[in-house]
Amino acid sequence: MPDKLSEIRLDHSSFISLHVQLHNQLRRLIVSERWGYGERIPTETQLSKHLDISRTTVRIALQRIEVEGLIKRTAGRGTFVVYQPQDHVASRSIGYLTCSFHNEIHTNILNSAQTELRSAGYQVIFSNSQDRDDEARILQQLLDDNVAGLMLWANAKPTDVTRSILLEYERRKIPVVFMDRPVEGIRADYVSSDNFGGSYDLVQYLIELGHQQIVPLMPNIDDLHPVNERHRGYLTAIEERGMVAYAPWKINPPARHEFHETDIYSLVGEQSQQIIEQVEWLTDSVMPKPTAIVCINDILAIIAMSALRNLGYVVPDDVSIVGFDDISMASHIGVPLTTVSQNAYELGKVASQMLVDRLQGRDGPPRSFQVPTIMRIRESSAEPALEQLR
Repeated sequence: MPDKLSEIRLDHSSFISLHVQLHNQLRRLIVSERWGYGERIPTETQLSKHLDISRTTVRIALQRIEVEGLIKRTAGRGTFVVYQPQDHVASRSIGYLTCSFHNEIHTNILNSAQTELRSAGYQVIFSNSQDRDDEARILQQLLDDNVAGLMLWANAKPTDVTRSILLEYERRKIPVVFMDRPVEGIRADYVSSDNFGGSYDLVQYLIELGHQQIVPLMPNIDDLHPVNERHRGYLTAIEERGMVAYAPWKINPPARHEFHETDIYSLVGEQSQQIIEQVEWLTDSVMPKPTAIVCINDILAIIAMSALRNLGYVVPDDVSIVGFDDISMASHIGVPLTTVSQNAYELGKVASQMLVDRLQGRDGPPRSFQVPTIMRIRESSAEPALEQLR
């Protein structure tokens, strides 16, 4: 039994509920046959103590896999695996791996994908990697578990080990669909939001309001595909009007020279003041002053508004602020944020349908699809004051 317990690890700091994490791990252990038919699994008490979680959390996870027909609980005897895969039946498991499970956008993508895949007769094995090495480990584990296909929100900088494992997926003809960003050198279908179009429309809107000094604000991340596309949208909109394209203001993370993509979501906590001070310095030192700041995502936009407020600026009277993503917080802050909304449900649906197409025998070169975005105009943007234009 101790060996069984050591195979389960939960992340107590994760955005994902503990019962969801436990459910996914138990299901993967059973479906992969590492826990075979007839084996007794750890008790609620053992799981609760080993994982430092409540028995209620354990009970919810066990109830879910029991409903799925993977285990049977017998009073007085224990809980046993009843799942029996048949050798002649192809795998019906889909690996879903992300490194960026931070907010409701990712939750909605996963929920949509699960709905689509389950309706097609597949079950989803969900995993959230903590870093690049963990990503490679999970990819290998899913490969060893003989998944039928893979949906992957890859790390911004996948390792050579990750690439070699993905090439093995390709060699074994296991279809892969990349979400949000492709992995260089790997031939696979790809779905993302229209990052270019959403950013382009947002900057065009600011220009039509009369803004001419429009500055992009972004975390110091090198070569992250959605960030590059959003910045390209800014540049194209500015250059089409013959205006000056400002070099982006880049924010550095505390204690590191470059952001990891997950860092930005922790900045509304203890480290936010260090980032606010960087925005304050940028805003107060640059000349001429921008009349609008285009933030690469909503978190940075919210931080930028805090920095401007500390400096005595009023949004949008003194400067307009816009973001990207439309997280739930964006419409509920003091000055509701103008932003670009991603259709997370459609992202998950399209990615799942692409994967099912491949599983059903569709051949041909890799496809890419961009899900349209919608601009949400709120109170953080307005026409520039006349004195700003002089």
